[in-house]
Amino acid sequence: MIITYVAHKSFEIENGRINVIATSSPIVYCDLIEGMQQKNELIASMSEDYETIPLNKALDWLGDPVISESLFQKYMTKVTNYVVEDLSEDGRNRIITLYRDLLNAVQDELFMEDLPLAINFDTDLKKLIKFGGIHFDKSLATNPYGIIETVLRIHDRLGLKSIVAFSNVAHYLDKQQLNELSKLCQELNKAVILIEFCSQHDQSVYRDAKFNYIDEDLVDWY
Repeated sequence: MIITYVAHKSFEIENGRINVIATSSPIVYCDLIEGMQQKNELIASMSEDYETIPLNKALDWLGDPVISESLFQKYMTKVTNYVVEDLSEDGRNRIITLYRDLLNAVQDELFMEDLPLAINFDTDLKKLIKFGGIHFDKSLATNPYGIIETVLRIHDRLGLKSIVAFSNVAHYLDKQQLNELSKLCQELNKAVILIEFCSQHDQSVYRDAKFNYIDEDLVDWY
């Protein structure tokens, strides 16, 4: 995929790698952050064949992994569908049997109330899983690497084609974690875009990443 930025060279995003887009220019940084959210018209995306791709389909923008709220919520419907479709036949039957036993117990108690009460025996597995309050472990909120890894694995499991994009990741991950992230991208053959505000000397931190840099004088170094 190719990301374009008006008046600058295009960013060629490579699968299976961390793709850093870094700058020491506040102007460029704001342009990038706002552009990734489609708040300006400076950032666009296209395929390797130079066919335009709507930015909201090309990128899955998540921003700062710690500050962004309800980051996983947008995936829950698709994750629930995936979980239901991936259940084994034995798993489906066991869940439905246990749920019917639960409803039978509730119905028995209702009969004792001497009122014409009844319940619906709805065995829609999607509803049952939602009823169980399916959610991602809350401990992820304090684990920036875990957040990024989980998002990439969601993309892998669900077959999502958009590219994950975060900002400020260097604030939270050390060199070892960045190395682990690089290995994960290779394992899943997934690209991740990191938007960072830093100096050009910080390139050494991202040893295995593709590093695109625009300096404070708006000069491209990639």
